[in-house]
Amino acid sequence: MKKIELIFIKLRNFKGISKLDVDLKRENARIYGDNATGKTTVFDAFLWLLFDKDSNNDSKFALQTLTGSGLKVHNLEHTVEGTFLVDGNEVQLKKIYKEKWTKKRGQAHKEFGGYTTDHFVDDVPVNKKEYVAKVESIVQEDVFKLLTSPTYFNENVKWQERRNILLAVCGDISDEDVIASDSTLAKLNDVLSGKSIEDMKKIIASRKKHINDELEKIPVRIDEIHKMIPEVQVDDAALKAKVEKLEMEINGLKDQRYHVTNGSAVLDMQHKLKELEMQLADFKRTFETDSKQEVYKLQTRIQELQGNVQIIKSDIRMNDLDKNDAEREIKTMMDGISNNEQIMNELRKEYAQVKATEFTYEDNCECPTCKQSLPAEQLESARAEALAQFNENKTAKLAEISSKGKSLASHNEHFNEQVQAINDKLATVIISKSEELNEKLSSAEKELTKFNERLQHAQSAVPDVTTADQYKHLTAQITSINEGITKAKLNANEIVADIDANIRQLEEERRTINAELGQLANAENQRKRITELEAEQQRLAAEYEVLEGNLFLIETFTRKKVEMLTERINSKFKYARFKLFEEQVNGGLNEVCETLYEGVPYGSGLNNAAKINVGLDIINTLSEHYGILAPIFVDNAEAVTKFIDVDAQLISLVVSEKDKQLRVELDPIELKEAI
Repeated sequence: MKKIELIFIKLRNFKGISKLDVDLKRENARIYGDNATGKTTVFDAFLWLLFDKDSNNDSKFALQTLTGSGLKVHNLEHTVEGTFLVDGNEVQLKKIYKEKWTKKRGQAHKEFGGYTTDHFVDDVPVNKKEYVAKVESIVQEDVFKLLTSPTYFNENVKWQERRNILLAVCGDISDEDVIASDSTLAKLNDVLSGKSIEDMKKIIASRKKHINDELEKIPVRIDEIHKMIPEVQVDDAALKAKVEKLEMEINGLKDQRYHVTNGSAVLDMQHKLKELEMQLADFKRTFETDSKQEVYKLQTRIQELQGNVQIIKSDIRMNDLDKNDAEREIKTMMDGISNNEQIMNELRKEYAQVKATEFTYEDNCECPTCKQSLPAEQLESARAEALAQFNENKTAKLAEISSKGKSLASHNEHFNEQVQAINDKLATVIISKSEELNEKLSSAEKELTKFNERLQHAQSAVPDVTTADQYKHLTAQITSINEGITKAKLNANEIVADIDANIRQLEEERRTINAELGQLANAENQRKRITELEAEQQRLAAEYEVLEGNLFLIETFTRKKVEMLTERINSKFKYARFKLFEEQVNGGLNEVCETLYEGVPYGSGLNNAAKINVGLDIINTLSEHYGILAPIFVDNAEAVTKFIDVDAQLISLVVSEKDKQLRVELDPIELKEAI
């Protein structure tokens, strides 16, 4: 088991304590002091040295020294230094909390820039990460706090986490072990069907709620259905027999109506009428086919001629487009020739001007530098050189003008050749084709006119079918038969009207009886529905009872597990006892974690001395579980007349009114012989 002992702790300017050295020599100690003299500050300094937090687990507590008016005293270093013995090896830890003052360039005074903390391990400066790693190598923070304060477990740790810690220390109990411990739980595995206890409880609760909702609705539905069932009793068989009789009477009247409406005389006339109408249609079709055959042929020929005319007109339009394009090309080239002629005239004038230019030279007999007369040979040489340059420039200019003129003349010659070629094409191809197409168009249009005249003559020669004797004879017969049918129907209308009235009366009577039969059928369906709902009510009630039995079995299991788990956990502690479940109003169990001492809850009714000793008892068990003995700080230790036995170093903080300054008394740890 790892053993951690505090040898020495030193405070400088920490939470109002300017200087305090506590030499514990690894012994138990009692630190006496009046209220506000700094007893708890020693514990705060101890925890801050290790974990940057005070005894309230607060990392933002004020550790600076303050003036009487509550202002911070500047330029102080706040130091805590502790010497520990860890498994026989001495370890020294030190932290210095101080202000940062910086002077910016160009400023005469330093400015406050916050706080910084220096860390030391065995007097060697280290960074924070290395310091934290060293502390964690000794003990984890969450474990250390559980082992150093008898109140931390019960007052600073949430009940859920306390419960988890107890389960980790004592070990949980498997569901299989609980079921095996009680024969009444043997059927539970079948109920669970592989699901967890919690999941099955949720399933049962959901199903029970659903069943309850349905059971509440069923009586309401049954009552509503009862109200819908008619109270008057009707003879179902008699009504059905009456409906059959009415249907026979209605069908008889319909047959009678058919015979009246469609008598034999009317039928004969209708058959004769259809035959005559077919004869008339055949006559008209034959008559028109023979007389209009020539018209149809002429119309077909005219369509062909119209198509030819359109083709020739399209060819003429295309030829005219070619002619217009050729004429535009000729105009463009003639414009180019005219423009070139104007430029060539200007070049001829310029050529004549340049050719007429004569050489002029003014002799300069003096040297421009010394002003002396030049020799005759130099004067002659200069004149000859100027003449040669003049002739060369004149010749070059004339050649350039001549070259431009020749180029333009060549272009005009090319243009003239193209114009001649296009004119030849116009004369020999386009104009000739235009004349040919116009002749073809004239011929085609004359032929089209001739056939149109023939068509008009043929159409006027077609005889009118209505003037034919056969057409007149058939039409007269059809008219006579239609008049006969009309007269026959007029006599039957009065009889049919009476029959229709009787049919309507019988059908209305049948509808009334069918409505009564429908009500009877609906009532029977409603009674069946009531029977179904009552059966559903019984089925749901039976299922609810099964669910209640399963839930009781699960709750029996839970209570058994609670008993076994509570017994196992409490067996690990000498004084402390734990309540891990509480029974709810509905009989269920709710998870809790409450510490008890002699039946009294830690949070209500337990005195301070009992709280401290119960906390020490918990520390003893946790120390054994984690394999660590650490210094225990007991605040308000004056409330305890006798501490329970602990194997760790015990540092008691005792309120003593007479001690206005902290006073430390060592209590040597008694060495007991191992048994």
